[in-house]
Amino acid sequence: MATSLSKGLVVLSALADAKESRSLRQLSQDTGLARSTVHRVVSELRDAGLIESSVAGHQLGLRLFELGGNALRQSHLVTVARPYMEDLYERTRRVVQLGVLQGGDVMYVVRVGRQGHQLVASPVAGRIPANCAAIGKAILAYDEALIDQVIAGGLERRTRHSVIDPSTLRAALADVRRSGIATELEEARMGLACIASPIIVDGDVRAAISLTMPVQEFAPLSLGPTVRNTVARLSRELSSKSVEA
Repeated sequence: MATSLSKGLVVLSALADAKESRSLRQLSQDTGLARSTVHRVVSELRDAGLIESSVAGHQLGLRLFELGGNALRQSHLVTVARPYMEDLYERTRRVVQLGVLQGGDVMYVVRVGRQGHQLVASPVAGRIPANCAAIGKAILAYDEALIDQVIAGGLERRTRHSVIDPSTLRAALADVRRSGIATELEEARMGLACIASPIIVDGDVRAAISLTMPVQEFAPLSLGPTVRNTVARLSRELSSKSVEA
């Protein structure tokens, strides 16, 4: 059962990383699994609504969207964080995002607000290399082993401004530890900037919250403390709740 489950997760992960539908042959190449195994796994996942199939190939199913929504609603972190995110949006009128690290990438979990037709670098549940995102830097800064791991895996470039030099990244993360504020200026997407601060619960960094804005509105000196102070209050509430539990 565990083996079957693990193979299903491998196939789902491959589809999540793909930008378009994938054929059985492509999934076999993507996963390293035999084509006959992929065929069986895809059939089981399709029966469960986790995969949808068409003449174009296979893609993630809407049942996953439903499960993801339920997971968010049941998440203690999201439940407690949302009012703080809404307050931060009301005070700044900038898009507010909460993200966590998955391996060497930031995964965006919740987004609050909008600013005109402002774009963001990644959709909710989308991923961005941690070195290219303010949220990624805010979390990485407090874990030396994770910094080493991400650097060893290779620093990905998203734009010409992405930080891919290990020494430059380490210096930036040292600044984050000193200030509690991480910034990103056109490192994930041209035209966009972010300011983030880590959510620290009982001494452990669990996630981070950021503001996203057009580069012409990038104002870390004024907005940085606003983000940091809001996230600090959230961190204190989460820590107190963990003590009560």
